[in-house]
Amino acid sequence: MKNKLTKKTKKAICIYIAALLILYVVVEILPRVTDIFETTQVLEPGNLKLSYETKGYLIKEESVGIAYETGQIEYLTEVGAAIKRGHPLVAVEADKDPGDKTPRYEDYTERLAGYDGLYSDYSAPISGVFSLTIDGYEDYFIPENMHTMKRHTVEHIGLKPAELERKSVIRGEPIYKVTWDDYWYVLCWVEKETAETYTEGKSVILELPEGEVNARIHSIEKEENSDDYRVIFYLNVYYEALAESRAEDISIVTSDNEGLLIDNKCIIEKNGQTGVYVVNKNGDYVFTRIKVIAYDDKHSVIEDVTFYDEEGNQVYTVDVYDEVLKNPKGALEKDLQQEAKEAEQSDKED
Repeated sequence: MKNKLTKKTKKAICIYIAALLILYVVVEILPRVTDIFETTQVLEPGNLKLSYETKGYLIKEESVGIAYETGQIEYLTEVGAAIKRGHPLVAVEADKDPGDKTPRYEDYTERLAGYDGLYSDYSAPISGVFSLTIDGYEDYFIPENMHTMKRHTVEHIGLKPAELERKSVIRGEPIYKVTWDDYWYVLCWVEKETAETYTEGKSVILELPEGEVNARIHSIEKEENSDDYRVIFYLNVYYEALAESRAEDISIVTSDNEGLLIDNKCIIEKNGQTGVYVVNKNGDYVFTRIKVIAYDDKHSVIEDVTFYDEEGNQVYTVDVYDEVLKNPKGALEKDLQQEAKEAEQSDKED
């Protein structure tokens, strides 16, 4: 026998469903509808950061130490330490009877065969940062190759770093790495639209996992037979993970500007001048010139109070908390019609 719902239960269910519908309208629909009916925007201080997210590859000069004997190893330098050329890095106490042991890390040493950055010294062959991590591509991600690297090739390299720290070594094995840190590069690929906003020599900020670093755009090159653009950044600053890292998720920050934040749809051009329509105390719409500092597809940052135009004239512009029209086309048409009438009347009087 089925249980029938009581009128009281049915009423409670209806109220519950109605409450959910109201909540949905308030959260999802109302903000969109409200924005439609908002006709003005109040200008407030803000900042606009223009950045591009991509994968960056660290290009650097590195030396890899190779054990010339089998035995027990002692590390004389801490990982991450900045060392000078000739500084003692490791010491190996050779085994009296090393036997015929097969070296480990063969995948890495095979890739590095013939690399002129391999050394059998236990002292630093170059100045730089001491590391116990290699990936076998120390001879590939170097400045000499960076202008010819192909995106498809680089992105399909299986980077599998190996940790070298251990108690014993076998002759022929890699035992340390030193990364030259006077200067280094970051290589990435960007789309054409982004590349066109970059200029060689421009200073930018690279946001990396271990922090921000200042960089300079070294070169912008279109990759042959591809729509991609190869962008290389030059750096001569400290980065904690320089020796350990090869590929990083990066954010290229080309500008981070402060000023008055405004929606782009508020901005309009009148008689060749860029401006907005400000609502004055009388409720009238007054065209006011502005100077855009930076913009993206939705917002702009503009100067406040005054700015100097291209001819060196001081222009009084908008100020904080000014109220501007969001859809100024109607005001512009009315303004132009009024000016045309006044000009016509003036001609008649003359």
